Amino acid sequence: MPADVPPPSAYPARPVRLLVPFPPGGSTEFTARTVAEALQEILDQPFIVEPRVGDAGLTALRELLHADAYTLMVGSVNTNSIAPVVFRREMDFDYDAAIVGVSRLAEFPRVLVTGSSARAIALPEFIAAARTARGKVKNGTDWIGSYPDIDAVLLGKAAGFAVVNLPKAGGAEGLLAALINGELDMLFLNVRTASMAAGAGHVTPLAVTGPTRLPAFPDVPTLEESGFSGIGTRHWHGLFASSRTSGEIVDLLHGAVTRALNSDEVRARFEWVGARVATSASPRQFAEELREERARWERIVADIDLAVT
Repeated sequence: MPADVPPPSAYPARPVRLLVPFPPGGSTEFTARTVAEALQEILDQPFIVEPRVGDAGLTALRELLHADAYTLMVGSVNTNSIAPVVFRREMDFDYDAAIVGVSRLAEFPRVLVTGSSARAIALPEFIAAARTARGKVKNGTDWIGSYPDIDAVLLGKAAGFAVVNLPKAGGAEGLLAALINGELDMLFLNVRTASMAAGAGHVTPLAVTGPTRLPAFPDVPTLEESGFSGIGTRHWHGLFASSRTSGEIVDLLHGAVTRALNSDEVRARFEWVGARVATSASPRQFAEELREERARWERIVADIDLAVT
């Protein structure tokens, strides 16, 4: 153990950094700030959220792999499940040897939306128009090789229309602006952003991901109800550490996270944005879930063209 890292019984003895690989204002930052506040109260040290945006999450991962127990990362299905598959050649490190999962944190269902100017009021109408469109349907994404790309391509493949994925800067706000301006035809948005945009008349919700309809959109069917079973990624956030962090500290962090996120106050905060708390039973269980997920992404990515070079 490095000399500047105290034994687990004394951890944390100074502020802890939480790296976030997405721009401010998105669901990952929301999770990070909520978790940071709760952990600070439990562990009696500041947890400081720091954005590390860029390179499909690899910027944050590279910083994390060289860190000690005082730098953690709030990652997602994109950065810690899909990226090790899609961007394997770009990774100049062994992900499995470098990064350890502490716990899953929360899950955020997504809403498939189109712009209000499209005049589609339901998914079947959107699909009918997409099939007859002269060009490809434009889907927005943070970067090529993330789950909205994959979901859009799988939906187009199943429904019979062509999709092109267009990366836009600025996170959810940038993507939404591009949809409103007519630069995009479809988006998978988090529930809170979709609710506000739909309430303002900017977007039309077409379907929701996940097994059940959402309280915020009770009249909008799931993709499975709409005939597209198996499409719609389980979008989760998780807490990660460098493998240089001792197992005792990883277990300590897991216990603190579980206690923090299962409080009524924190659960209510996630429910307010249309999400739900989803902690792992142990770091070992989280690791096994990630291995199973990555095997699934290996099969999916091999079967579709994401135009990732």
